[in-house]
Amino acid sequence: MSSNAEYNDEKKEGLHESESEPKKLDFRVQRTYGFLTKALVDLLKKKDFSEITVNELCEKALIRRATFYKHFTDKLELFKFVVNRNFDFFGKSHNFKYDRENPGTFYPEIVNYILSFAEENKAVLQSIFSGSAAAQLTSIMLETTEHHICKHLKQDIENGAREIARPELLAAMMSGAIVYMANRWVKNNIDVSKEEILNLCKFITNRFYTTEKPAIK
Repeated sequence: MSSNAEYNDEKKEGLHESESEPKKLDFRVQRTYGFLTKALVDLLKKKDFSEITVNELCEKALIRRATFYKHFTDKLELFKFVVNRNFDFFGKSHNFKYDRENPGTFYPEIVNYILSFAEENKAVLQSIFSGSAAAQLTSIMLETTEHHICKHLKQDIENGAREIARPELLAAMMSGAIVYMANRWVKNNIDVSKEEILNLCKFITNRFYTTEKPAIK
């Protein structure tokens, strides 16, 4: 069991319910998050999410249960954190130069990122989409994808792109299509190459930005 001093230090430095976006994480907290992320991904390659216990996660990450619960309420919150972390990584590693003539560049890139991740981690995605907790996990993926796309759509508008529809509506439609397509693709229910999917995505997003705004209220 950690001492009170250790608890207070981590509480100040970690991610808690009252701190959805911490300004800076202590190295120890970053390391804990990294170990837990790897532990969850590794376990998802071998078993259903519903079968994974907090004890297993802690043993694999080499941390105490008390440490886990200082940062996450349960394994679902950890899963949501991992999904968000991947999107944040995508945003930081794909620092695109904004193009007023072609603001839709971001969306084929995010599809490419998701499909590339799926190629490298097919067992993980199969576990997510086919396991007994598929509905909960897919819902988290949908909400997270929608949030990040909506955020980028609003940035497009702020940077001068034409608003073809409410960002919230467009983000909901796009995220649903992306996650459903990834689901089908991972399960081999859709016989199509990644390149064909990306070309279609580019075509659709280009149409978004070159057609008149639909009459949606």
